[in-house]
Amino acid sequence: MAKDLKNTGAGQTVAGSVIKTVKVPEWRNVSVVLREPSAEAWYLWQEVLNGDGEDDDTLSVVAKTRRNLEADVTLFCDVLCDTDLQRVFTPDDREQVLAVYGPVHARLLRQALELIADAESARKK
Repeated sequence: MAKDLKNTGAGQTVAGSVIKTVKVPEWRNVSVVLREPSAEAWYLWQEVLNGDGEDDDTLSVVAKTRRNLEADVTLFCDVLCDTDLQRVFTPDDREQVLAVYGPVHARLLRQALELIADAESARKK
């Protein structure tokens, strides 16, 4: 029975997620699949934002910006998939992605986050 479920796609990374295929002109027009963030990614995102329990008021602007960027990268690594619906990055790739994260990455993350709102709209209908 479990094997049958895997064959239906239930075992895929994006199973049950809302997805969207987009072309990225800045990356030689490659097609990627964006998915809504997983529960695990939201947990990790919150963990990064909470940091070491530091108070926001004591952090410098640079430290807050870095922390927010790290949180965004955490979600980005979770939402970006190839056209075979496999995640492009793992949580272990976060530092590498952080080094190159820019406006294109942020735009793709924003589009993936918009999928959550789309899913909420569909549920209400």
